[in-house]
Amino acid sequence: MTLRAADIAFSYEPSRPVLTGVTAEFPAGRITAVIGPNGAGKSTLLRLLAGVAVPSRGVVTMGARPILGALSRQERARRVALIPQHSEVAFPFAIREVVRMGLYAAERSDGVAIVEGALRQVGLSDRADDPFGTLSAGQRQRVTLARAMAQLDLTGESDGAGKALLADEPVSAMDPAHALHAMEMLRDLALRGLCVVAVLHDLALVLRFASRVAVLGPTGVLVAEGPTETTLEPEALAKVFGVRFEPLMAGGRVVALSPQSATPV
Repeated sequence: MTLRAADIAFSYEPSRPVLTGVTAEFPAGRITAVIGPNGAGKSTLLRLLAGVAVPSRGVVTMGARPILGALSRQERARRVALIPQHSEVAFPFAIREVVRMGLYAAERSDGVAIVEGALRQVGLSDRADDPFGTLSAGQRQRVTLARAMAQLDLTGESDGAGKALLADEPVSAMDPAHALHAMEMLRDLALRGLCVVAVLHDLALVLRFASRVAVLGPTGVLVAEGPTETTLEPEALAKVFGVRFEPLMAGGRVVALSPQSATPV
């Protein structure tokens, strides 16, 4: 079930548009990376796709149904999970309790098994009773990923079809080993039919794990969208980021794009 944005526009202030006329598809069964410079509206786009923010123009649909209006909040929570860039809790909840918060819309009798399964998959079973506030930034990201997996009931072998996981810089604070593990988990979830959309800054991770890319320019306009290998072109990226990129090859394919000197755009 494809997630679609059709002519999306959004602004926090009337005179300062964040996104303008964004039309893009985010297919199920794949990881789509959203990239672009700071302030391009990447986080806002995820909030719109999740139905957390309301566009000033356009519509977001999941399959043939609008995210807002056609789906109740409870049904939307069971189908779409948003992992924010930063996650905080107001009280010293244990990690297990934070993950359990993902089940508020579920009508399940096996909630304990779902929570424990999610903690096991992110490698935090041994820290389950620790206060969330004692964790490092990378560990908090892993807890937030576990909560999203519990929310969508993705801890077993259940099908991910008809569901979407939207992740805003999900591995930015993780060490390389945990970042790779988290991205491999997202890839495995996509292979089970889940629609995965991730804001990423590390172009090496985009090249390795994303099959599609949506590129936002500094003015909140969709500059390019399509398969990763044809969309991540150094010349196009230079215009978006204002930096020259040199492709790094291995095994006959591009595995990384190394930023070089700044270039006028």
